[in-house]
Amino acid sequence: MSQPDLKSELNATEVEPLLPIEKKLIGWSLGLGVVSLAILIAFNHFVPIKL
Repeated sequence: MSQPDLKSELNATEVEPLLPIEKKLIGWSLGLGVVSLAILIAFNHFVPIKL
C-alpha cells in the first residue's frame, strides 16, 4: 500500500471559518484569563509574599 503524502493532504483541505459560538468561547476564555491575571496581580500587590 502506498503512504499518503501528509503535506499534500494538508494543502488540499480548505480552511473553515470559526463558528460564532467558537468566537464567543475564545473571547470569554481570553477575557477570563486577563481578569484573573489582573486580580492575582492586585492581590499580590496588596498582600505580598514574605518568605
